[in-house]
Amino acid sequence: MKRNLLTAALLFVSLFLGWSLAAAPQPGHGWTVKTVADGVVYYTFSGTDEISDAPQQVFVIDLDLNNPRYALRFSWSDPVEVTSEVFRRNHALVAMNAAYEHTSIVAKTNGTLWTCMPFDVVMKTPVPNWKSEGAVYTDGMQDVRISFDGRGLDIEGQREVFAEAPEPNILTSAPMLIDDYDPVGARFVDSTLTMSELEKFHYEDPIRHQGVRHPRTAIAKTADNHLIMLVVDGRHPGVSEGMNARELTRFLERHFHPQYALNMDGGGSTTLCVRGEGDPQTHVVNYPPNNRRFDHSGERRVGTHFYVVEVPATEAKPLYPRMNVREEVCADRMLAAGLDRTLDWSPKAATPAPKGYEPVYISHYGRHGSRFAYADRTYSLPLQMLREGAEADNLTEYGKSLLDELERFYETARYQVGDLTSIGWEQHQQIARTMVSCFPTVFGKGSTVDACSSASVRSIMSMTSCCTNLARLAPQTAIYAHQGVLDIQATRPNMGKNPFRYTGPDTYIPFPENSEQFFLRRFPNYNDVLGRLFKDPVAGLGGRNVYDTFFYLYMFVAGMNSLPEEIRVNVDPLVTDEEYATLWEIDNLERFREYIDYRTSCSSIVDDMVAKADERLAAGSRGADLRYGHDHVVMALEMIMDIEGFGYLPARADDLVYTFQTCRSPMAANIQLVFYQPRRGRPGETLVKLLLNGEEARLGDLAPVTGPYYSWDSVKEYLKDRTDLFVAR
Repeated sequence: MKRNLLTAALLFVSLFLGWSLAAAPQPGHGWTVKTVADGVVYYTFSGTDEISDAPQQVFVIDLDLNNPRYALRFSWSDPVEVTSEVFRRNHALVAMNAAYEHTSIVAKTNGTLWTCMPFDVVMKTPVPNWKSEGAVYTDGMQDVRISFDGRGLDIEGQREVFAEAPEPNILTSAPMLIDDYDPVGARFVDSTLTMSELEKFHYEDPIRHQGVRHPRTAIAKTADNHLIMLVVDGRHPGVSEGMNARELTRFLERHFHPQYALNMDGGGSTTLCVRGEGDPQTHVVNYPPNNRRFDHSGERRVGTHFYVVEVPATEAKPLYPRMNVREEVCADRMLAAGLDRTLDWSPKAATPAPKGYEPVYISHYGRHGSRFAYADRTYSLPLQMLREGAEADNLTEYGKSLLDELERFYETARYQVGDLTSIGWEQHQQIARTMVSCFPTVFGKGSTVDACSSASVRSIMSMTSCCTNLARLAPQTAIYAHQGVLDIQATRPNMGKNPFRYTGPDTYIPFPENSEQFFLRRFPNYNDVLGRLFKDPVAGLGGRNVYDTFFYLYMFVAGMNSLPEEIRVNVDPLVTDEEYATLWEIDNLERFREYIDYRTSCSSIVDDMVAKADERLAAGSRGADLRYGHDHVVMALEMIMDIEGFGYLPARADDLVYTFQTCRSPMAANIQLVFYQPRRGRPGETLVKLLLNGEEARLGDLAPVTGPYYSWDSVKEYLKDRTDLFVAR
C-alpha cells in the first residue's frame, strides 16, 4: 500500500513538473507571442508586472535547442561594438549583449581564451570578484550549459576553474539567478534593505548593483532543452522601471520555469535584436537607455554577445554521414591521397529520366586534372633533408635509394611544378566523352557550349582538353572557350584581386585545436616515419617544424598518383596504410579550416549557375556552360550546396571525416547539374539531376520529385536560401 502511494505521489509530482515546464506565457494580460522561425518563439510583455508591481517592458526569445537548424554562438569584440553590428555581420536570427567588461569576466570563443579576469592581475576592487560566479558554455551548436562553477571561489580559484575548462566557448557572469530550480538570485541581496540603505554602497558593489532596479539581460535554460534569452528595459519612468535581481529571478521562475538562469550585463548594455522585428534598420526590439531617449538607437558598445544563427544543413545533423570513412581510407591508398586522388572513371549507375523527359542542358564546374605538385617545396624539402642525411651518414638503406630516385626525378619535376600531366589531360578528354555519350540530346545541331577558366595554366589546359574532345565528338555544337577578369566570379572567386568578390558573415569553427595541435595529438609517433629514412630521426628532422615537414611529406607521397608511371618515385615504403590514413585525416582538417571561408566568395558560382540556366531555359537553347578551376572551389561548392551533407560542421575535429572528405574532390573532380525537359514541347516543369564526379547525388534535405530528379523551381529556391547564409546581399 505504501509503495502504491509513493508511486502515485511520484506520478503526481512528475505530471505537475512536466506541466510547469511546458507552461509558457499566453497572449493577453500584457503578453504577445510570435513564432519567428521553426522552434524560435518571440515573447513581449508590456504593462504592470505583478512581481515588481511596476510598469515593465520585457522581450524574450525562446529557442528550442532540440532543433538542429539553429545554434547559439558567442562573439568576442575588441574594440567593443554594438549588438546590431554583431547581428548584421553574422546574419543572425537573434543577437543579445552578454557579459560584463573584459577585466571582470572569462571569455573564450572557438577555443581561444581572450580574457581571464585578467590573466596576470588580481584586481583589488570588488568588481571582478563577483562578476564571474556563473558561466554559459556551448559547443557552438545546440549543446548549451549554464552552471554555477565559480560559486564560493576567489578570483584565483575562478580563473583556474574556467581556464582549464575543456569547452571551446565560455562566457562568465553573475549573479546566478536559478541553480537547478533553486532561485538563488532571489537571495543574492537582502530584500529588507531600503533604497537609501542600498545607495550607501559603492555603485559597483554587488549588493547595490543587484539590489536596485536596472535594465536587465539574462540567459536561462529549461529542463526540456529550451534556451531563454531575456531583456528587461529600464530607466524609462512610467514605461519600464527595470528590475532588481530578486524580481528578475521571480519573473523568470513564474513565466518560463528554467532549471538554470544567469544574469548577464545589464544597464545601458541591455540590447536584443530579432530578425524582422523592432527597428527596420537595426532590428533592435527593446529601448536601450544610453541615449536617454525612448527609441531603439541607444545601443552601447560592448565586448561580448550571444547570437543565434541558422544552420539548416551545412552544420546541422548530417543527413548522409559516412560512418566507415577511416576504415575505407585505411584500406585504399588512393582514397588516402585525398586531394591528389585521381578521378574514378568506372561506370556509374544512372537512374532513367522520367517518362517523356530528355536532357537539354548541363551546368558544370570542374577541377583541373592531375598535375605535378603545386609547390616546389613538396619535392625540394625531402630532397634537402635526404641530402643532409647523406652528408652526415644518417641515411637508412631505403633513405639512400629514395635519395637516388629523387635526385633524378627532381631534375625533371623542378621545371614542371603545377603543370598538368598527361593523366590530367586524359581525365578531361574522358569527361567530354562521358557527357556526349550519356547526354547526346544536349550536344546536337544548334547547341552551344560556353567554357571559361581561372587564370591557372593547368585549369586552362584542362578546359582545352575537354573542349577539343567535345568539338571532335559533337561537331554540330558551337564551342567558345575564354579566360579573363570577367570570368573570375564563375571560376575562382576567392582570389584576392577579384574586384567583384562577395562579402558575408564571419566563419565560425568550433574546434579548439589548430591543425598543428591536431597533428601532434593524432600522430605522436612521427619519428617512426622519419626512422625509415634516417638512422637518427631527430637529427634527420634538422630542427625543422615537424608539422610543416609532414605537410609536405604527405603531399609528396600522395601526389605520385598524378604522375606518369615511368617517372614516379617509390614512396610506398615511407608510410604504412594506417599512418597514411591518419596523415590524410590531418590534411583533411587543414583543408577544411582553409576552405570553409570560401563559402562566401564561391557563392557567386552558384548564382552564375542559376542565372545562366534560367537564361538558357528561357531561350530554349541547348548545350552546356563549363567552368574550370580548383579543388578548394569544388569543396566550397559542396559545402554551399550541401551535397550529400558535405558541409556539416561537427563539434569535434575528430568527427569531421564522417561528412567532409578531401577525397571527394579528386583531380578532375566535377559538379554537374543536368537539366531535363519534356520532349517535343510537351507541358511539364523543368527537372534537374545533380552529379558529383559522375555519380548521382543529393542536395541537402531538399525533396526530389522522383529518384534523383528535382524540380528546378525548388532547386533555385533552395540554392538561394543556401547562398543567403554566406553572402551579404
